[in-house]
Order: sequence, then structure tokens, then C-alpha cells
Amino acid sequence: MSDFNEIGWSLDVPEGWDAEDMDDVALFSNPDGVGVLQVAGMEKDVPVTPEDLDMLAEEQLAAGLRAERVIVGDFRGISFVQRSDEEFWQFWYLAADRLALVITYSCADEDRNEEIEQVREMIGSLALEQ
Repeated sequence: MSDFNEIGWSLDVPEGWDAEDMDDVALFSNPDGVGVLQVAGMEKDVPVTPEDLDMLAEEQLAAGLRAERVIVGDFRGISFVQRSDEEFWQFWYLAADRLALVITYSCADEDRNEEIEQVREMIGSLALEQ
């Protein structure tokens, strides 16, 4: 397990997973795996509100997806699961203080259970970096 640090946040990366910083988004994948985890962070001048997260999740809410309230690491927010066109997607919209994170994990629907536990462990390790 290694630690990936970004401005404002960090998470634990499992052995065998690659982490790539693409300026405004961090990408995580296992070269022998089935999906990709993406994390984008945004900072406000004031604390992020639940309404801010709903605005970020507008597409999922408009599609009628069921929002699940979550607490992961130092962050709180909402999560959605979407399965369509033989694809599996999980979205997290999270906030801690003035930082909002938009996180997506995607893979083929038939492979959705292959690495989702590792992905959820990564998300659970999220820490707010002051």
C-alpha cells in the first residue's frame, strides 16, 4: 500500500495499482484490472454544502438514480450506482470543509465485482490534507 497525496486530499493506493496525476484529475488503475478510478478536486472559499454536492451530481439526480448518503474517510456526501449499456459506474460526490471531490469508478458491468472492494477501500482511506 502506498499513499497518493494531492493538494487538499490523499488516499491509500493498493499494491499493484498505478496512480497518475493529470493536473485536474488523478487516475488510478490496476494494469491487470478491469476499471479506472478518477478523482477530481475543487476548492471553494467557503465550506462545501450538501446543495453544492447536489449541483455537482445534477446528471445522476436528473436521471432518477438513488442517492446514498455516505461517510468515507474524512469526507461526507452522496454516492450513486449506475448500470447501463453493459457498463458499471459508481459516482461519489464528497465534501470536507472547503474541498469537494468528484469521484468515478467505471468498468464493464460483467466485471463490476472484480475490484470494487479495493476501490471502496481506497475511497474509505480518503483524508483531508490541511
